[in-house]
Order: sequence, then C-alpha cells, then structure tokens
Amino acid sequence: MSVVKIPKKLQVAFKAIRNGQLESGLAQLDSIDGFEPQKASAKAEISYFKGHFADAMIWDEQAIAFDTQWYAGNVLTEHLFAYSSAAILSNNVERARDFLTGFLAEKEKLELPAHSLSFYRYQVAQHLKRLAGKQNLPIEPEPLPLLATGQPLESFAAQLHQYRPKLTFDSTAGAEYLLHFLFQAAATAEALRYYRAYASSIRLEDHHLSAARLYTSLNEIENAQQALLTYAAIAWCPVEHTQVAPMRLWEFAELAPALTQELKDKLLALPKAL
Repeated sequence: MSVVKIPKKLQVAFKAIRNGQLESGLAQLDSIDGFEPQKASAKAEISYFKGHFADAMIWDEQAIAFDTQWYAGNVLTEHLFAYSSAAILSNNVERARDFLTGFLAEKEKLELPAHSLSFYRYQVAQHLKRLAGKQNLPIEPEPLPLLATGQPLESFAAQLHQYRPKLTFDSTAGAEYLLHFLFQAAATAEALRYYRAYASSIRLEDHHLSAARLYTSLNEIENAQQALLTYAAIAWCPVEHTQVAPMRLWEFAELAPALTQELKDKLLALPKAL
C-alpha cells in the first residue's frame, strides 16, 4: 500500500475544515468520491475535538488501518494517542484493545522491514498498556519541572551570546532559541513571563505546548488555554493535507483540565496553521 496523492479539490476541503469552516468543508468532503481513509481521518479529528469519542473511534479505525497511505508517521502516532484516550474516556477499552491487537496482527502478516514491524509492535504495546491503566510510559512526554528558583536569566543571556551571538535576548528569535532551556532550568514564573513577552510571534510549537503544560500544572487554566489557541493559530504545522486539528494535544495528559469542551470548540472554529 503506497502513499496516496490528495487531489486539489480534496485539499481545498481539508483546508476549509482546518480554517474553521466545518460545515462547508465536510459537505465538500462528502461530495468527493473515494479517498475514504483520508476523509475518515479528518472526521475522526473533528469528532475527537467535539468530544464525540465513540464516533471518533469508528472513524479512526477506518483511517488507522490504512496508515501507509500517509507519508508522515506522526499522523498514526498522534491518532493512536487520541484513540486510546477516547477509549478510556468513553469506556470502550475492550473495543480499542481488540482493534489494536487486530491492527498489529495484520501488520505481522506483511513482509515488512524489521524496523517497521518493530515500530508497530512498540506502538501497539504501549497503547495497550495505556488502556490497562499504566502510567509514566516511555511513549509519554516527560513531565516538565515546576521550579520556584532556578538559573538566573543572565546566565541564559550569556549562553545566547556565546552560542548564537547574532541573536539578542530581547527578541523573538532569541526567545525561540532559549525557551527550551528556560522551561527546564529557570524559575518557572520567570520562564513563563519571558514566554508571554514573545508568545504572539513564536513559531516553534513546542514552546507553546510547554507553556500550556506548565500553566496547567500551576492551575493557571486561562493562560494555558491562551497558549494553546496561539499554538493552533500560528505555530501548529500540519504536514499532511488530512490534518485538520492539532492532534498533538492528546499526547499530554496534564493538559486535560485546560482542554474543556469550550476550548476544543474554539480550536475547531479557529483558522489554524496560518
């Protein structure tokens, strides 16, 4: 099974959905013959964000089974996080376990390269553990530290001067380089204050996600939600036409308090990936 080329009219439909025009975009999808796994993938993403978890699982089972029709591997990994999360939230664990087991069984029948088969085995094994209630799995992002004190900002400015002498501390480019280090080693309040100063122009998606995770851990839910809205609007970078919603959000368990239905509706309606 090879990667499927998406025709222009289908690209237009996916873009409409991504830009928040759900009704017209879905109507366009349904008017186009074929490409059922690709259409199912987009409908699954919409259903996850609408909180229609059982429907999302049905759509995603029709998409995940044809994962090799996508070029980018993150489509599968992101959807697996959403799928296993939806199964837990909707009490459909047994169904998900059966599907994932069957999905892997089909891969085992194919003459796949060893590294590809190893990847599928690992992914399925990890998500089966999630379904069983296991936590702190290797597949899950490592938690970010909450630090009352940390390295002074001057040390990060010196680091920037040493390794990126053309950048300045008080610039978006400087912030994009430094924020990873600040989130790990600076006092959390100072790191988030520095993030806020440049958030509206930061194009690196991990910085917005890290800020949202830290804000949520601090119970600053409104700030976390604003970081997620900014991420979706200017920093999320879909690499496949079928990606219509920022599915990475399902990877981070600590974001759950911020991912209210109101926020998820806003994310769907928001023009994204501008």
